[in-house]
Amino acid sequence: MTVRRLVFRSSVAAAIGLGSIVVVAPQAVADTCADGTARIFFANADPSCQTGSADYSTQKIAKVCSMTGADVVAEATYLNSRKKTVTTRLELSNGRCGRFEISGQQGATVTVTPN
Repeated sequence: MTVRRLVFRSSVAAAIGLGSIVVVAPQAVADTCADGTARIFFANADPSCQTGSADYSTQKIAKVCSMTGADVVAEATYLNSRKKTVTTRLELSNGRCGRFEISGQQGATVTVTPN
């Protein structure tokens, strides 16, 4: 194993331990919701379209996509190894998608603003 692989794997493991893994796909487009909305992908459930603001405490969010004409702010909270709350924030627009780590997710909030 090369040093580069070892460093990358160590960084990913550390980030997962902190509950801070966030992936924003540069051109990942969600194409099944209306313009001005967001598409929310839940763990173990069907995705749904959203407008406005919503809190999710019983369903864990795996992925959020902004549709054309919408700015989306999504935040998920986690407990880190020191039992402190850590918040991960995604700011998405122009059909972009982002992912949240499901493991350890305590709750999430998604706010959609038409642009």
